[in-house]
Amino acid sequence: MPPKYVTTVRQLIYWEYARLIARAAGFEGNYGFIVSRYKKLVSGEMEWSSTVRDYEKERERGNVCAYCGATTGLSTDHIIPVSKVGVDPRVALLLNSFDNCVCACKQCNSSKRDKDVFEWYGPEHTDEIPKLVLSKFLKLAYRLHETQGTLDAKDANMDGVLDIHDLGVVITDLIMRISQKAQPEPAPRPPKSKKPEAE
Repeated sequence: MPPKYVTTVRQLIYWEYARLIARAAGFEGNYGFIVSRYKKLVSGEMEWSSTVRDYEKERERGNVCAYCGATTGLSTDHIIPVSKVGVDPRVALLLNSFDNCVCACKQCNSSKRDKDVFEWYGPEHTDEIPKLVLSKFLKLAYRLHETQGTLDAKDANMDGVLDIHDLGVVITDLIMRISQKAQPEPAPRPPKSKKPEAE
């Protein structure tokens, strides 16, 4: 859990990126190191690596699944599923960009389906998300929320708590899903009356 002073989507993205920096530097779980990197990200004293760096890391790895390392049956996975685009064409451009793609084996891609990485790994296993995937996801989540005007939202998915599940939220998709849930179920049709049998 992030500290209490992390209250917006923007801050949560920076917090998760600071944790990623600590993990990459061998300081995973070092709270002081994470806090110092978080503060530097918030102040602008430190910037995250460019998406070009992520691309270079992918090229260094070669053709392997970003999730499990498999080398056969590879395809492209969208880190934030394209099915969550909603109706905003700017979001569609982001989610259809190379920045939202990683190489994945068919098994991982099929298992992940229409979930973002935090949904797929679950809250107990977020520390197992591969660093490259997490780096790309956090940068994309920032751009996504910047585009939607929700970087300073306190609870983007409106579930009552600011957590990792707020990061991959596409607002127009969320609104459509909420409105579909709010639609009343069609009333069941009464059974057709039987015609009286002729005597």
